[in-house]
Parts: sequence; structure tokens; C-alpha cells
Amino acid sequence: MKYVWTSLLLVSGLMAAGQGFNAPSFSYFDTNGDGKITKVEHEEGRQKRHQKMADEGKMLRNAANAPSFEEMDTNGDGFLSKEEFAAHQQEMRGK
Repeated sequence: MKYVWTSLLLVSGLMAAGQGFNAPSFSYFDTNGDGKITKVEHEEGRQKRHQKMADEGKMLRNAANAPSFEEMDTNGDGFLSKEEFAAHQQEMRGK
């Protein structure tokens, strides 16, 4: 029993430290497979993810604080590249 509690505490600590970050992949949002994410794809993907989490009874922590599409689109071209997406995911892991 002691080991079970230790494992639970370890997992809780890792998640609190951001190491339990579970994010969707680039292809989850790039629904047409063209190698870039449009604002519409991004918004639809977020809505789908939030609905899935709500349906599973999971809390939507920090959803209101999520960066906007424009904040993630660092070069301002109206699309998220794989590099921009990866940079955002890395930033989220650090929080």
C-alpha cells in the first residue's frame, strides 16, 4: 500500500510540474492534412477537445487562459506551421 501512495504522489507531482502535460498532436488540428493549421481548424479542434474532456467529466483547467490563435501564429501569416505549433507545445510544457 505504501508504494501505491508513493506512486500517486509522484504522478501528482509530475503533473503539477507540467510533466504530465497531455496535448493533442499537430495532425489532430490539421484536419485536411495540408501541413498547416488554419484559425478555423484550430478553433474546431479546441472545441472538440473541450467537449471530449467535458463528456469525460474532466476539468477544463486554464481554458480561459489559453493563448489565442494570433498569439500562436508568431509570423502572422494566418496559419500555424509545425514549428509554431511545436514552440507553443513546448512553452505549455514549461508552465
